[in-house]
Amino acid sequence: MTSRSDQAKERFVSSDEDGALQLILSMADTTWRMFVPPALVVPAGLYGDITLGTKPWLTIVSAAAGLALSVLLVRRQLRSGR
Repeated sequence: MTSRSDQAKERFVSSDEDGALQLILSMADTTWRMFVPPALVVPAGLYGDITLGTKPWLTIVSAAAGLALSVLLVRRQLRSGR
């Protein structure tokens, strides 16, 4: 049989581990929101520049679009409280 103090310690440790896990998940969620959109959009701009001969305009536009998309995704995450 466990005492009340042992049960309280177990709940505290469990709650602390849950908090750490939530922090790690939140960081991973923010990281993909910041880096995946530009990583997907900029190569498309590079390909368009090479194909259409518009260097560097499509790359610049795609970089700006990727940055704007990242800002919108992080802003949405912050507003949702995740």
